[in-house]
Amino acid sequence: MIISVFVFLLLGGSLGCILGWAQKALKVEGDSRVDDLEAMLPGGQCGQCGEAGCRQAAEKMVKGELAPNCCPPGGKALAGSMAAFLGVELSDEGEDIPVRAFINEDECSGCGRCFKACPFDAIVGASRQMHTVMSSVCTGCRLCEKACSQGCLEMVPVLDQINTWQWPKPQVA
Repeated sequence: MIISVFVFLLLGGSLGCILGWAQKALKVEGDSRVDDLEAMLPGGQCGQCGEAGCRQAAEKMVKGELAPNCCPPGGKALAGSMAAFLGVELSDEGEDIPVRAFINEDECSGCGRCFKACPFDAIVGASRQMHTVMSSVCTGCRLCEKACSQGCLEMVPVLDQINTWQWPKPQVA
């Protein structure tokens, strides 16, 4: 019994040492800019840029095959940050108005397709119950809109942003 425990400890320790050495010796060096760009991206793997995920989009941006403004959920602020990081110029393609999902709760039957499609967990609700969108979490990736079979979900523009919001004017009596 003691000998078998000792053999397993010795086997486990030696395999751990071999794996530790292999991790260091066989490491593939990559471009650190890809990791930095991936950290900047929202991380929802929504595919709105045309790539399978944020890692693949970051790799193509570093290679110059994808523009920094390819991420709709990130918006203009993220595009500007990524362009500055990569040292490229952004093309000014007009005004980009961010959108958020809105569920018409009178028409929602609670089928659950929208919250299953949302990679950011911005839609809350239970099956066969009313669903709602947490607007502070929604990035406007439009995946929920495509998944909604009832047409009760629409994308509405976000008009009050941090750079356009103003205090309401006082009412004069």
